[in-house]
Amino acid sequence: MALAQTGLAIGSVSRFLSGALTTALWNVPPYNPKITVQRPQADAPGTATQPRINLFLYEAEIDAAMRNVGLTLGGQPPLWMVLKYVMTAFDGNGESDTPESHDLLGMGMQVLAGIGDALPALMGYTALSDNPEPLKVSFDQATPDLIARLMQGPDDKYRCSAAFQVRPVLIAQPQLPTGMQLVGIDYQLGIKIGLAGIQNFVLPTLGPELENADPQKVELGDTLALSGRGLGEPGISINFGPLTFVPSMQKSTRLEIFLGSLDPARISAGNISVSATQELGNGVQISSGAVNVVLLPTIATMTIASIAKVSSINLNVYGTITLTGVLLGNAGDSLELAFVQNGLVKLLLDGHDPAFTPVPDQTQQQFDVAKEKAIPQGAYFVVLRVNGQQAKQAFTLNMVTP
Repeated sequence: MALAQTGLAIGSVSRFLSGALTTALWNVPPYNPKITVQRPQADAPGTATQPRINLFLYEAEIDAAMRNVGLTLGGQPPLWMVLKYVMTAFDGNGESDTPESHDLLGMGMQVLAGIGDALPALMGYTALSDNPEPLKVSFDQATPDLIARLMQGPDDKYRCSAAFQVRPVLIAQPQLPTGMQLVGIDYQLGIKIGLAGIQNFVLPTLGPELENADPQKVELGDTLALSGRGLGEPGISINFGPLTFVPSMQKSTRLEIFLGSLDPARISAGNISVSATQELGNGVQISSGAVNVVLLPTIATMTIASIAKVSSINLNVYGTITLTGVLLGNAGDSLELAFVQNGLVKLLLDGHDPAFTPVPDQTQQQFDVAKEKAIPQGAYFVVLRVNGQQAKQAFTLNMVTP
């Protein structure tokens, strides 16, 4: 298995780098360099030579950042290595400090700088194929002190070179980590159970997700569009507050419901939480998160049922206002009727007429301007709010006695 081959990882990295340079540069005239992996020394004087690029692995150290990173949770960490190389170029005369050798050095650096694109080719190197971390090639400073320390040999000659490192290289024990368990083995009983050990925990879907509602404010008779993901699956219904709707139009990222009729005994105007539910079978359901939609009351008519002056001296008026429409509120709803004149609220009634009993279908409503709250005679712009939501329709009432 691949873990048993990781002892060959250091040599495989050198072979991989040499192969990558050879593939990229072997037919690049006028040099056509060969690639060698050895100490950076020139060929013996008087021997026939050709331009070449030499790789020298001068240090293999532990990757400190990954020292405690195991292959499995709680398992013994393997060795994560950083391999440090210097690359030296030689021209056709075996010199490393000529313009031609500098050309070769730059060409080699260019190949290594883009070698990340070739890393998938590591699958051909068994010792590197299962390296769980992607190998990274990065350049280091090739200081004179480093080069002088490395270029020790018969000629003891300084040679201009480039330094780089490859990390992290895995060297692991050949046996499986103790945290890795084989499928098909009952480790409690110590017996083979084969296919009985395979369980599919994958859900057929992640379920519907709602992201937005359009429009944000709706009335009875409107079509509400909901957008999101996973909305085209079968078995999806929409929870509109306590009510449930079947989509009238359904696509993967959008569906619609028609608010043609609402049960006034179960829902009133106000802020409504809307979510999607999908039936997965066997009674299992999966639901989306919720989006908020404002359900507005709708006023059909607003009339003055009665009106009178306080007295012959006090000409302020009081009386009764009746409304018809839908979702006008029931006994448990918050109601507000505002009389506005010249942009100012002259009177705010915060409840229906105590003498009026709200009808169950919320189609009628009545407000009483008590005698002690009488207002000056004149025209008023009158608006209704139910549970904090204002009806789109507003009426001008001429609060004047005959």
